[in-house]
Amino acid sequence: MTQRPAVIVFAGNSGLGLSVVSSLIESNQWTVIATYRKDKTSLLEVFAHHGLNSNPLIHQLELSDSDSVSSFCKSMSEAHDIWGVVNCCGETTAKTLKKLAVEEVFSALAANVMPAVNITKSAMTIFSEKLVQGGRIIHLSSVLVRRPVLGVVPYVMSKAAIEGLVHSSAVELGKNKITINALRLGYFDRGMATRDVPAELLIEVSKHTAVKDLGNPANLFAAISYLLSKDASYQTG
Repeated sequence: MTQRPAVIVFAGNSGLGLSVVSSLIESNQWTVIATYRKDKTSLLEVFAHHGLNSNPLIHQLELSDSDSVSSFCKSMSEAHDIWGVVNCCGETTAKTLKKLAVEEVFSALAANVMPAVNITKSAMTIFSEKLVQGGRIIHLSSVLVRRPVLGVVPYVMSKAAIEGLVHSSAVELGKNKITINALRLGYFDRGMATRDVPAELLIEVSKHTAVKDLGNPANLFAAISYLLSKDASYQTG
C-alpha cells in the first residue's frame, strides 16, 4: 500500500485528460494512475518525462464494460489508497438530428454515459470500503448543455445525463463523505475543441467569452485540484 493517496484519471491519454495527468504528477501530491482505450503512447511519454515507472500506473480499460471497470478499481484499491477519480471520457458527433441514425444515438450514449455510471458505481464501492471513509469523484461536462450548437445532439444528451447522475447520486454518496461533481467546461485550447471545431470558429468563440480567450490546462487543473482537496468536503452535486 502506497503512503501517498492516489488519483485515477480515466481516459487520460489525450487532450485535456492528458493535461490532467501531467498536472497531477507535477503537483507532487498524488500517485497518479491513468487509463487508456487504444493508444498509450502519450501517457508513456508523460510518465517517462517525470521519471516514473509507468508499468504499474498505466492500464488499458474499456470504460463501457462495467465488470472491467469494477475489477480494475478493486485491484487498484488493493495496491493504493485511492482518494479520487477523474472521468475525462468523451466522444462527440458532427451530425444534425435529421441525419442521425437511432443506432448512432445509442452508441453515443453508451460511449459517454455508461462510463460515467460505471466509474461512479465502482468508485463509491471502493471509497465506502475504506477504513477512513471519503473520496472525490469528478466528471467533465460541457457548456454545450446550456449553450448547444448545431450537430451535437447525442453529445449534449450525454453530458446532461452525466450532470443528472451527479445531482442525484450526491445525496446517496454524501453519507460516506464522498463528493461528486461535474465541471461544465467551455472551449479549451486543446482536446475535442481544437480537434472538432474549425480554427476560425474557435477564434470567433473566444471573442465572445468574458475574458476573450479559450481555456487552458492550468484553468482546468485549478478547479480539479480544489475539488480533490480536503477543503472541498462541502462542495458536491
